[in-house]
Amino acid sequence: MMKLQHFLLIIPFFLISCGGSKAITDRADIKNESPKKILKNHSKSNFNRNTLSADLKLNFNRKGRSQNVNVKLKIEKDKQIWMSANVFGFPVAKALITPERVTYYVKINKTYFDGDFSEINRLLGANLDFTMLQNLLLGDALFEMKPKNYEASIDQEAHLLTPIQSNELADLLFWIHPINYKIEKQEIRTFENDRFLSVTYSNYADIDTTPIPGRVEIIAKDAKNNASIRFDYRSVKLDEELSFPYKIPSGYKRIIK
Repeated sequence: MMKLQHFLLIIPFFLISCGGSKAITDRADIKNESPKKILKNHSKSNFNRNTLSADLKLNFNRKGRSQNVNVKLKIEKDKQIWMSANVFGFPVAKALITPERVTYYVKINKTYFDGDFSEINRLLGANLDFTMLQNLLLGDALFEMKPKNYEASIDQEAHLLTPIQSNELADLLFWIHPINYKIEKQEIRTFENDRFLSVTYSNYADIDTTPIPGRVEIIAKDAKNNASIRFDYRSVKLDEELSFPYKIPSGYKRIIK
């Protein structure tokens, strides 16, 4: 099984209201709503632009050791995610993720990985796919949610959705912003291998009427390790024509998992 730190590294290198009611403008005025209404509005708020580019300031922390990395991010919705990382202005890694392919290379040790999600899922023991990674980056729900399966309450001035029936494999909790209906926090806890993943979104900003998180914080734990990633969005641009240059340098050694 892949160690927790490898799982975390994959993430960054892969890594509104409707109807007749009046929309609230102060989240303190939040009122109870049905799961159907909450999820309908969340669906309306999902990222629906063609492309996104941004600069990310990323911090990785594990066992008290912290590392800062600057990442250039490009997304062509539902088609590809491209990342290029640098430290102190020097390029250190690049990644390209499509629905069929996961590949990245690391300049420091001249290694690369080139595979698909089935290999990643085998190593992680999870059902990870392209859409989940894309949603994680953009503040959308990692999993498809059906209103009949959830009950709604108010917690921390947000709409909290919890499963009506407990799942013997995992707990899934979702906090949704009462104004823009984007995800504020989603938590996943698996019981079989005692893993916990929490993703928190804050400082949403409307970029050309599209809500984009200003900060994403990820906490992952298992029985032996815990680590966190925080990244801040800068210079976000939408619907521009983008290029996605990617070529594994010659002489690099393939990572065999």
